[in-house]
Amino acid sequence: MTSRSSHETGTGETPDLEAARKFRVPLPRFEKSMRLPLLYLAAFLVLSLALFPPTQKKKSVRFEEGSIADIDIVAPFAFVVPLSDHDIELARARAAVAVPPVFIRDDAAASRLPGDLAGLFERIGAVAGKSDVSVRERVKRMKEIAPELRRESIELLADGGIRDRMRRESLRIQARYLERGIVNDASTLRQREYPRIAVIAEGDESLAPTEALIVQNDLESLVTREARALFPGDEKAARLLYGIVRSYLVPNLIYDAQETRKRRDEATRSVARSFAVERNERIVAKHDKVTRAQIEVLETMEEKRIAMDLATSIGKRTWLLFGKGLRVCALLALLSLALRRFQPKIVAAPDTLTLVFIILSLYLVMTALIVKLPTLDPFLIPVSFVSLVCTAFFGIQAASLFTIFASLVIVTHTNLPASYAFISLIAGSAGIISIAHLRERKKFYTILLSVSGAYVIGIAGFGITEGMSLSSFARASLLGVANGLACTVMVMFLLPVLEAIFDVTTDFTLMELSDLNRPLLRRLVIEAPGTYHHSLMVGNLVEAVARDVGANGLQARVGAYYHDIGKLAKPEYFFENKGENINKHEKLTPRMSALILASHAKEGIDLAKREKLPRIVVDAIREHHGTTVMAYFYQKALEYDSHDSVNVDDFRYPGPRPKSKETALIMLADSAEAAVRSLEGPTAPKIRAIVQKIIEARTSDGELDDSGLTLNDIAVVREKFIQLLTGIFHSRIPYPSQREGGLVP
Repeated sequence: MTSRSSHETGTGETPDLEAARKFRVPLPRFEKSMRLPLLYLAAFLVLSLALFPPTQKKKSVRFEEGSIADIDIVAPFAFVVPLSDHDIELARARAAVAVPPVFIRDDAAASRLPGDLAGLFERIGAVAGKSDVSVRERVKRMKEIAPELRRESIELLADGGIRDRMRRESLRIQARYLERGIVNDASTLRQREYPRIAVIAEGDESLAPTEALIVQNDLESLVTREARALFPGDEKAARLLYGIVRSYLVPNLIYDAQETRKRRDEATRSVARSFAVERNERIVAKHDKVTRAQIEVLETMEEKRIAMDLATSIGKRTWLLFGKGLRVCALLALLSLALRRFQPKIVAAPDTLTLVFIILSLYLVMTALIVKLPTLDPFLIPVSFVSLVCTAFFGIQAASLFTIFASLVIVTHTNLPASYAFISLIAGSAGIISIAHLRERKKFYTILLSVSGAYVIGIAGFGITEGMSLSSFARASLLGVANGLACTVMVMFLLPVLEAIFDVTTDFTLMELSDLNRPLLRRLVIEAPGTYHHSLMVGNLVEAVARDVGANGLQARVGAYYHDIGKLAKPEYFFENKGENINKHEKLTPRMSALILASHAKEGIDLAKREKLPRIVVDAIREHHGTTVMAYFYQKALEYDSHDSVNVDDFRYPGPRPKSKETALIMLADSAEAAVRSLEGPTAPKIRAIVQKIIEARTSDGELDDSGLTLNDIAVVREKFIQLLTGIFHSRIPYPSQREGGLVP
């Protein structure tokens, strides 16, 4: 087989060499686009190992609870034993109960009441001593002096001997009861058997035994019993003495709930969360039964021994570091593959990738603080924070991936049980669902309710099977509610900050921009009403079809509202705003008209930037015409000049072409709505023909190549637009009065 000469190929190469060069397989190269993702992965790995250094698995304790120790165990070094949550709760409860209730002594009442009671008898005695007044009249006046006493009983006070005895006995009983102390609220004494109470009087504090105290509610029975003992068989006199004494007895020990609560809170806070074991201190004595508390001390000692070993053994520490790094790398690889497969835009955009790194790093730091600080609880790990922020910025699918990742971090980075990860995953999922359907910042409380409810349900599910006490469940549930509140508040404050820094727009901002009372939209109503109505129509069209093609309907609608704001610079040069005025383009050359029309995109971009509209709105203004040709003025130019002297590129919009599904939908809806509006006598076939022609033209010109719309998406958009525009612009049957030139009734 002979080969042709090199000159036959025209390249100076033999055919074999040329073929080899043509079909050469390129060697794999390190893509620049992967540098930033790999840098962030490495930084996250280093941060993980720094915040969560690896630990060796501890050995099991040789004793079991209830077993008999066969040796003495002495601490070889000093260490601190943290108390369990249950022990801390018990210690706090004991500390709170040990604080006696606080009462304030009302000395003013004690000093005033005897004088008031003596004054009563002086006034009654003065009336009873008037011999010139009838007995009936004297009784009447005594009743006026003491209206609280019964009439038939007060007659006894007319007798001087009975009156003196009543005075003497009532003052004695009053003095004795006030000296013992009358408390106004005994509920706190009934709850616990307090032997003493704290009494504060004129700045001095003392402890008083509770056995001598008199409860206000017991006064009736005590005074009645004593009155009957003093006047046996004389019920009328006993009732009189009871009425007098009871009227001049009030509580002189007032319960101070606020001070009592304050002291008990201080006592609860002062409870230590750990205790120290000194070197050579005996932990377990030989022949003694081993308790649960001793086992916890032995387990803590083993943990301390392992930490000391790791601190002195470089090889063991390096091996453990490698193992934990391998575990974290596997988790990061799983997240990376999922993002590249399902959310490639996040990986491709440096700003978005940086935002993801900041969110996950912030979550990692907060998790490390919660796990390491003994005063905080693992139920405060803010997985919901990741879920809420990522849903607001990246959507439900991306947020689901990050929520799973954040939950698995609890398993890979900490020694916590897997139940914490599962409960956090439930709460994060609830956060995704709640914020995904939220459209107003002022209703953020629904997120709090959803996340808190998920925590309570998850804690209850695991708590029932693990035998969690009711108090522990209540405490854990409150921590879950606190977690939901903290995450909600953080998201409320951080979203606007992160939006401004990274130029990322959430649905909350889009909802605010969709308010038709915004200044720019109000200007459109007044200065360019035709453009305003056209923009609303385009917004309705794109929102109706966005969900069907996987686009953000809210983003598309807001972009449509603002896509033509550049026409505010010269509204009269656009047909929809012409009204009854003359067409200003009649006096202009086609090339000049094209320049004016094309300028509305640049004018709109400048106006949007001055009004600080987000980037996605600016993109809608910039891309909604793409690089399409202004066909009307191009054809008009061809009518006046030769084809050779007319450059079609002079009649193109500057572009660029749509880079997203949302701006592509705006382009198609903008052209379709304007074209259908210009039809005379629109019918369903006419509307279908014009819409189909426009969409086919945009597709064949390559205007949609960079938008992400598939051929199937374009077919869906076409049919939806035809359906909606037919419903809006269909021909109507004229009323008879319209045929006659009259008014429609």
